[in-house]
Amino acid sequence: MNMKSLVHPAVIIASILGIFGLVWIALQFSVTIEIEEPLPVNTIPATRSPAPTPTTPAQDAVVPTPNPAATSSGALRMSNQTDQPVRVALLAKRSPNTYTQAPAHWDFAPLEGNEEGLILSLPEGSLTLNKGDIVVAFAQDGSGRYWGPYVVGETPTPVWNSQAQEWQLTLN
Repeated sequence: MNMKSLVHPAVIIASILGIFGLVWIALQFSVTIEIEEPLPVNTIPATRSPAPTPTTPAQDAVVPTPNPAATSSGALRMSNQTDQPVRVALLAKRSPNTYTQAPAHWDFAPLEGNEEGLILSLPEGSLTLNKGDIVVAFAQDGSGRYWGPYVVGETPTPVWNSQAQEWQLTLN
């Protein structure tokens, strides 16, 4: 057999295996967050807002306004109005071109926080969103559905509620 005929198929096979290897590596991307203390199953670090107080018709007319031009910082109230379990992830911006090293995430059951939403918090305490923070959500049922990315103060969602001084994100 001719050496030239053996080299050509070997190069083709090596190239194909290399391409498959690169695709496989690219599809293995994952993000994990480890916390020091395990949390009970089916709970997220969050607090509920106090029971609503009676309102007057004028107060009922107040609707959350779109993101303000001015920088506003506040809590994030999240509501999952879908029939899918979702993971909400946050990459917090701390300086003009720098993000925190460990993104945070919260898991929501279908319709969790549907009515009033839940205020999200971190294991260390309260969470405050600032302009430039990035929020995304992914369905966890294998459907591949996602929401975002949302850039706080730059995209229409999340919405700033100036009356409550909080950002509101509702997944539909």
